[in-house]
Amino acid sequence: MLQMKKRSILAGSIISALLVGCGGGSSSSSDTPSSIASPNVNGTPSLASVSAVKATSSSSDIVDCAKAFLDKRSCDLSIIQPIGVSGEAVTIEQIEDRLVVSHQWMADSFIAALREIDDQDLLNLFKPLNSIVISYDVRPSFYNTATASMYIDPKYVWRNKTEWDSINQQDDYRKNFQTEFKFDKAQRYVDQNAYNYVTYSNSYNAYSNHRRDTEHIAPGLFRLLAHELAHANDFLPPSDLIQTPDSGSISSYLGTLQTLNRDLFDREPLTSTALFDAAQVAFRGKTMTDEVRNLTGEDAGFEFAGDKAAAFYSYSHPAEDVAMLFEAYMMYKKYNALSDFAFVSIPQTTNPTCNEWEIQWGQRSRLSSQGVQDRAVFVANRILNKPESEIRLELANLPSRPSAFVKGKGWCESRQNGVVTYTRSGQGISGVGANSNTRYLEDFEH
Repeated sequence: MLQMKKRSILAGSIISALLVGCGGGSSSSSDTPSSIASPNVNGTPSLASVSAVKATSSSSDIVDCAKAFLDKRSCDLSIIQPIGVSGEAVTIEQIEDRLVVSHQWMADSFIAALREIDDQDLLNLFKPLNSIVISYDVRPSFYNTATASMYIDPKYVWRNKTEWDSINQQDDYRKNFQTEFKFDKAQRYVDQNAYNYVTYSNSYNAYSNHRRDTEHIAPGLFRLLAHELAHANDFLPPSDLIQTPDSGSISSYLGTLQTLNRDLFDREPLTSTALFDAAQVAFRGKTMTDEVRNLTGEDAGFEFAGDKAAAFYSYSHPAEDVAMLFEAYMMYKKYNALSDFAFVSIPQTTNPTCNEWEIQWGQRSRLSSQGVQDRAVFVANRILNKPESEIRLELANLPSRPSAFVKGKGWCESRQNGVVTYTRSGQGISGVGANSNTRYLEDFEH
């Protein structure tokens, strides 16, 4: 049974677009082109209003490459090649040269955030990209193998109400896939000391989150970039990047390569059939079955605890398995951040508070699970070309094992007062508590 599923999953490994990142809003945009009736259809943006940030002789080629997938085309390697094909370290200026946006403020905020992040490891992950696109109608963010380009939802870079109002507020199209589920999933990153949020909310709130400085934008953008750039380096690994041919299409070349997600799947695949089936419905729109419809959060947690995934989203595709592992590693390496993950109840009220999402099963520091950590080390080693011993050293101060959330606690309440921690011998000790900090509520997003 597993072998049959293994073949079916890998048959779809080279796909035209990998869509990741959840979120959205309900208010209408006031600065989007009125001529576009449906700027985003089932996760595909129109990109009708984008242009290159830098006016150069290759600007039109960069934009054409970025939009090629809309016409079922791929980028021509004789015209445009990935940023880091030379193998040299990537600079912010090189990234800016390949940046395509619908609004200039998006470029300004994005580049400022990269300077704030100040991380060469992250910059080097841009090597396999032909272009970076930020447009008002991108939702959710994704990486596309036909263009070897990354498309970023501008909710990750807005700074004030004017900028927020220029973004299309359409919901993530995958929201409709989950209407029959008995549970929802929740994830956030918290610091290891006081368990405060590491990332700020990406949703505008007139009272609590009406403007954001670059320092507020940087951690959440870093998380997104780690995830999307994991895809780019999965499908075009560093060793194959420097051998990129001078002709043909980028998608044809990628199709000849052995991906990291295939190697991880062959080496140590996820094993829960129940979670795989549920994720195909929740994230990829497969037809609902009675087995998935009747799955509870407790059932999902039991399956999850016995497997080696970083998040529920990992089961949607082997490439997302890679990206979620790498994201968790990068967030700890950069921000000393622990990943909280839980299966939660679905509130029955119209305007629920955060704590009405009650934990049915959850863990703090999923990366502390030995099986998860081993798989994350394998992924980071391949993407960053860094010795496993060095990666292990970076993770040495993680808690010795994940901590369990108290069942029935509200999702927000659980952040600082809802965890049962353990000594190395596994004996329970007092619950975690710290000063409250609710200024920026974490989004329910990947």
